[in-house]
Amino acid sequence: MRGFLLHARPFQEHGLLLDWLTDTHGWVRMRQPGGRRVGSRGQKRPPAFVCLELQSAGRGGWPVLKSAEPVEGFRFLHGRRLAAAFYLHELILRALRPDEPMSGLFLDYWKSLAMLEEPGMPVSVVIRRFERQLLEHLGSGIDWEYTAGRVPVDPEATYRVGMQGGIVPDGRADAIYGRILLAIAGDQPLRSAPDRRVARDLMQALLLPHVGNRPFVSRRLWPAAPSGAETSRDSP
Repeated sequence: MRGFLLHARPFQEHGLLLDWLTDTHGWVRMRQPGGRRVGSRGQKRPPAFVCLELQSAGRGGWPVLKSAEPVEGFRFLHGRRLAAAFYLHELILRALRPDEPMSGLFLDYWKSLAMLEEPGMPVSVVIRRFERQLLEHLGSGIDWEYTAGRVPVDPEATYRVGMQGGIVPDGRADAIYGRILLAIAGDQPLRSAPDRRVARDLMQALLLPHVGNRPFVSRRLWPAAPSGAETSRDSP
């Protein structure tokens, strides 16, 4: 079984509870006795943001992690890219049920990490892409390029978007421009900060039934941005 570490917390005197996104069982929790010991007396805490080959033992309750060996090179994310990766972790942990196989999401998360490593890749594109894919894996995806009446979305027209009704033309002032929907569909960057915020707020509204309305801790990690860049107001 392969997995990515999503979260680690203290457990008992020297141990850890580890949450994983795995290729065969979705979200899995394991115990790591001695994971907080220093030196050779215990296993080291597994690294995040790298795919690991996992070996576990035990039945019933939480299995014990026996080994976690990297199958690729380590990733070192910083700033907004690190905050974005932690946001993806929170989304997964809040949206998935334990031990629910979701191999497609595993691959999409892996691809998202690779995209976050690309210097020229806008972080907002990576986030919106993963949110869209997560909705699809949860059975709540919509067709972003066509209205509910199977008419192609017009970049200059305005629409409302709902989980049940899909995309519907709407002329009200708070409606969403088609260019934003098409950018989400095609994993394309949005040029203006207001458009990016509209896309962010739309995805958060669609994800709300799956992740709840508790604040995301990872948003506190989103650093201030220089002038002209994606700003703190563009956080996930």
